Amino acid sequence: RFPKAHAGGVTCVAFARDGLSVATGSFDALVRVHGLKSGKSLKEMRGHTSYVNGVDWSADGSRLASASSDGSVRVWDAKSCDCLHSFRPPAPTGAELAVNSATFLPNSSDALLVCNRSAEAFVTSLSGDITTRLASGKREGGDFIASMVTAQGGWVHAVAEDGFLYSFDLGKGELGHLLKAHEKDVIGVVSHPHRNLVATWSDDGTLRLWRASAHGD
Repeated sequence: RFPKAHAGGVTCVAFARDGLSVATGSFDALVRVHGLKSGKSLKEMRGHTSYVNGVDWSADGSRLASASSDGSVRVWDAKSCDCLHSFRPPAPTGAELAVNSATFLPNSSDALLVCNRSAEAFVTSLSGDITTRLASGKREGGDFIASMVTAQGGWVHAVAEDGFLYSFDLGKGELGHLLKAHEKDVIGVVSHPHRNLVATWSDDGTLRLWRASAHGD
């Protein structure tokens, strides 16, 4: 147990690949690393000015990425806790949009999938340079709520305000499949680590499983 993991509510959790520690983000704007054996908070990353919505480890465990409602993504040195990079993904109106997630691509420790509350998800370098834009193509209702990349790195699945599931071929940078997932507010999306299955869930209490493309991961 971690009775004092944060002063505010815990919003996100990510296990380190070595299985020895877990990173958390919180409403208190902090990122912390906790030891699984000791049950204690080992490290703390400060810099965000609003809620931390997502955390993720790089494949080699040397970096942590965090996404925040302050509109920024930060990349941290997992040992020193130094902030190595900080950037803001584009916002269509110039307004400050909350960043929902920033996850490392599984086949690279130098690239991130970034999802903010806009109609585009981005593949970026650690410093924020955009290499790929994945767009819903909609002016209304197409803002993404959540996105994730499959375990082999070939596909990105995202859910949007319109209740649709968008599946992008990452190699081509194109929308491969589109389907209506939920009628009520969609909350999240995740893919099975070994099978061609995608799960989506919604505010109406439903959890749905979808079979991914035979050409996907």
